[in-house]
Amino acid sequence: MEFKRTVGTRRTTRYYQAWRPVEKQKIQKILHAARLQSHHGNAQEVRKAVVVTKGETPDAVRDGLIDAVYNQPQAHQAPVAIVWCTDLAGWEPLRPTLLKLIETGSLTSSYGWSEEFVDSVVMKTPDFNVLAGDIEFAKWLSSFECGLGVGSALLAATDEGLGTGLVTGRRDQIRELLNMPESVIPTQIQLVGYAAESIEAGGQRPRPDFEQLYFDGTWGNSIQGDPEVVDELAEAGMIQSAAPLPHRKAELRALAGMFGLPE
Repeated sequence: MEFKRTVGTRRTTRYYQAWRPVEKQKIQKILHAARLQSHHGNAQEVRKAVVVTKGETPDAVRDGLIDAVYNQPQAHQAPVAIVWCTDLAGWEPLRPTLLKLIETGSLTSSYGWSEEFVDSVVMKTPDFNVLAGDIEFAKWLSSFECGLGVGSALLAATDEGLGTGLVTGRRDQIRELLNMPESVIPTQIQLVGYAAESIEAGGQRPRPDFEQLYFDGTWGNSIQGDPEVVDELAEAGMIQSAAPLPHRKAELRALAGMFGLPE
């Protein structure tokens, strides 16, 4: 898909073709999309994931993961679950990573970057080196950086013609189940599979008005949306018909019957 249409088409899929496996190549493309996303200090080892696949991962592990996400029906249906997590130990190589960025010309001397600057300023400043400061800030920033990758992973799944969505779960149970070290914190679980519902999934989800979210120069001074921009994005497929589409209730009744769920 074109990028704007991919953004507009992404939905949280809640009905999957449980009988249809997902090609491994597509899963790897999703993981690459997360791997290549921006990251503070280029500390990419903070953002990690465990892939749980129906029919390949031991049933006890997959069943345990489904239990940890509160036995949500879509977790039973989706053939693949990507358990996204942060690894605080991934911040430890920050210094050599920054020096590598200087070596490759990504961080330049014109902007003051040097080995001396890294040692005398960056590594001693908690806003740069998060392990030098409040651990809660380190956890917060790690989750933010993980979220950047997950956002790309969701769009990559959509671009590959897959259904996808996020579910939450009991983090301590997931950590123990997947044998994660103490430095690792599970965040969200991305379900992946071929959607059993239509690509529109009832229409684009409700969102606050543009003016409620974005401000110009100071908080509360709303940026006024441009109708021409809205028209352009609608034509490109980023802005789509809002939920609920007329056929959605009939579709939900059919899906409930297909999966033996209450209407």
